[in-house]
Amino acid sequence: MKASKYIVHLTIGPLPWLMSKEFASQLLTYHALLKVSLKFNGGGGKLHRRFVSTACPDPFCGVNGPAPEGSIAVFCASGNKGATLQHYHIPACDLSPAPPRRKNQMCLILDGECRGQIRAVSKCNVKLSTAELVVEEGAPGITLRFDQICLVERFVMS
Repeated sequence: MKASKYIVHLTIGPLPWLMSKEFASQLLTYHALLKVSLKFNGGGGKLHRRFVSTACPDPFCGVNGPAPEGSIAVFCASGNKGATLQHYHIPACDLSPAPPRRKNQMCLILDGECRGQIRAVSKCNVKLSTAELVVEEGAPGITLRFDQICLVERFVMS
């Protein structure tokens, strides 16, 4: 018996593409940026409305060790003065892809013909929740909904 989309969404959230390791090769060199749900950590909301970044090169193993089954290793800057990095293991059901907010940001395409590619945003419409991404220089871009893309940043070894 095949699990319904609703059951899959409840158990692993909107990140089946990450949990299946489908885009693992892309995430060797890029951090996926993810939004944290309000219900994470008992509803405290400490990370709500903030973006967290996946660990690189393995989003399932971060500075504080391997993530438990069904969780992702992530980090973000603390909200305090001095902004040290904070590392977390967050259940995938409490995370969703972060949308772009402006031109020239990079996004991983999660759906459609260009699935798996990382492309630059040429236009971003926050009101319509869409972004136009450059597929080839000089060619028309493709317009995708925010749920079809995930904001990424290049991994820089420090």
